[in-house]
Amino acid sequence: MSPNSEEGIISQTISSSSSSSCHYQCIATLSGNSSYVSGLAVDGDSLYVASSDGHIRLWPLDMAMAMVREESTSSSSQGEVSSSTVAVTGSPVKCLAATGDGLVSSHQDGTIRVWRHAGGRRRLALRAVLPTAADCLRALLLPGGGYVEVRRHKRRAWVHHVDAVTALALSPDGESMYSVSWDRSLKAWRLPGLRCAESVAAAHDDAINAVVAAPDGHVYTASADGTVKAWRRRTGQKKLSLVCVMERHGAAVNALALGGGGRVLYSGACDRSVVAWENSAGAGAGGADVRMVATATLRGHARAVLCLAADGDVVCSGSADRTVRVWRRGAAAAYTCLAVLDGHGGAVKSLALARGGAGCDRCCACHVEESSSCSCAALVCSGSLDCDVKLWRVTVSGL
Repeated sequence: MSPNSEEGIISQTISSSSSSSCHYQCIATLSGNSSYVSGLAVDGDSLYVASSDGHIRLWPLDMAMAMVREESTSSSSQGEVSSSTVAVTGSPVKCLAATGDGLVSSHQDGTIRVWRHAGGRRRLALRAVLPTAADCLRALLLPGGGYVEVRRHKRRAWVHHVDAVTALALSPDGESMYSVSWDRSLKAWRLPGLRCAESVAAAHDDAINAVVAAPDGHVYTASADGTVKAWRRRTGQKKLSLVCVMERHGAAVNALALGGGGRVLYSGACDRSVVAWENSAGAGAGGADVRMVATATLRGHARAVLCLAADGDVVCSGSADRTVRVWRRGAAAAYTCLAVLDGHGGAVKSLALARGGAGCDRCCACHVEESSSCSCAALVCSGSLDCDVKLWRVTVSGL
């Protein structure tokens, strides 16, 4: 693969009076994974990489972030960053989430592992495996029993996921975590006590692939049944209630992300599209339920959209077509494709965004919408079925 295939400049006209120039470059390829990359999580200056062999590796981002802030002396130069294995598990990792003082990982075997930093972040120490034995015992002692039938003639405690845990989402306050699974259930956990607080047994009609938690208290789930659902605890209620069903995709929905400060929901699906959703009820003011409407459909991928990452007005989509597309939300919810990052040898399975301002302290989602001279950079991390992670510098000017 020639270096030029991983670098380019795209100029897009946004309106008759303004334009945006986007420069992108692959600044590092992180190799060494023996299995495909299944999850990414950015925690400060660290990038955690999970793979299907159950390993979690740490890649220091401080070197890469320094490269983002510097002008490249060669348009084809790439850096090398060493990694270390910080945890080894006995089950393939499906998802990673950073908690501030550690990580949470979900697994093929239906469990969730909670990790804390140890050795100055050089390794992860296992804090607990969810559900804990104490949580299972508590569930069984509840009035009416704590068993649910998971298949014919087989029952498990309701706190268990009985299939792969596909995604995790932390509440903005860090007090709660939500997990979803191929078993079609949505579970809410209290992180301080590591307890399962609630389980919605049949949240969807098919496997659930993604979950995100919004600042206004809504929780969104996406499923192979082709729908996205919104949930929340209404005033005076302790249980999650279904408040909205979004149907726009014509195939299984694989990924979700929140942008625009949590006001815009993005969904990516096997129909090769990304749909942007916004609340028509006024951002849930006064605790009202959302009424989500589709405001845009982003097309361009040649195959299924598998993952999403968003920050501010920028959303990135990773696809089975081996590319990452970088989109920006403009005025009147109009979207522009800023870049197509092409360099992976396999489907892009996971994405993460890190801020790395060059000219300001924001990413290319900059938030300085009135400035025409701002030039901002973001670090886009993409993980693929080719077992590599690529770090891309994406710089946008003229926004």
